[in-house]
Amino acid sequence: MMPKTFCIGLSRTGTTTFNAVMAELGFLSRQGPGSLGLKLYELGRFDDICAIIDNYDSLCDFPYPLLYERLAERYPDSRFVLTTRRSEDQWLESLRKLNLRNGPTEAFRIAYGCYDVHGNEDRLRDFYLQHNEAAREFFRGSERFTEVCWEQGDGLNRIGELLGIDISGASVPVANASADKNSRKILERHCRKGRLGAAARYARSVEDTDELLAIINRRLDRELGQFLAVTKPKAALRRLKLRGKQGR
Repeated sequence: MMPKTFCIGLSRTGTTTFNAVMAELGFLSRQGPGSLGLKLYELGRFDDICAIIDNYDSLCDFPYPLLYERLAERYPDSRFVLTTRRSEDQWLESLRKLNLRNGPTEAFRIAYGCYDVHGNEDRLRDFYLQHNEAAREFFRGSERFTEVCWEQGDGLNRIGELLGIDISGASVPVANASADKNSRKILERHCRKGRLGAAARYARSVEDTDELLAIINRRLDRELGQFLAVTKPKAALRRLKLRGKQGR
C-alpha cells in the first residue's frame, strides 16, 4: 500500500497546487474536507478524520495542518510536506483576500482563532510563523518531511525526492488563481447569507466598488421597506391601544 502523504501547510500556501501535483503524479488525492474536517477536529473526533484519510493516498488543507503530530504517530510510514510562501506578509495578504471573499465563517474561526483578518494581522502573522517553525522542529532530521515554496521553483523535485519517485515529465499546474473569482457572485453570496457587513468590506476591496455598494444598498432598501411595511401597522395599533388606556 502506498504511504500517505500529508500537506501540512496553512491555507493560501499553495495547497491547491499540491493537490493538483499529487493527482498528476498518480496519487488519489483530495483537499479537506475543510469545514467538516475542522468541526470534527474541534470536537476531538480524530478517528472520524482518519476514516476520511484512509480512503486517500494524499491529503491537504484543514484539518491536517493542525494534526501533523498525531498523524505522524497514527501513520508511521506517512510523508509530510510543509508548503509556505516567500514571506509571512505575502501569505497574510493572500489570506486577507480569501477572508474577504468567504466572509467570517466558523471554519476560519476554528482554524485561526478569529473570524476576520482585519484587526488580527499581527496575531495571524505570528500564527503562520509559529506553525511553520513548530512543524520544522517536530520533523527536524526526519526523512519523512520536506518543505516546499512553489515560488522558488523546486517544489516538484522536493516532492519527488521525498517520495522516491520519478517526476520527469510532470509539471506544476496553475491552480486556485484568485483573479478568476467573480466579484458579483461573491457579493451576492454574502448578501444571501445576511452578511452585509462582510459584503461591504469585500466591495470596498475590489475594483467595482461603487457598483457593488449600489447592490448592497438596493438590498438594504428592500429590507427596510419590508420592515417598515410590517412595523408601521403594528406601531399604529399599539398607539391606538395606548390612547384607549389613557382615555379611561
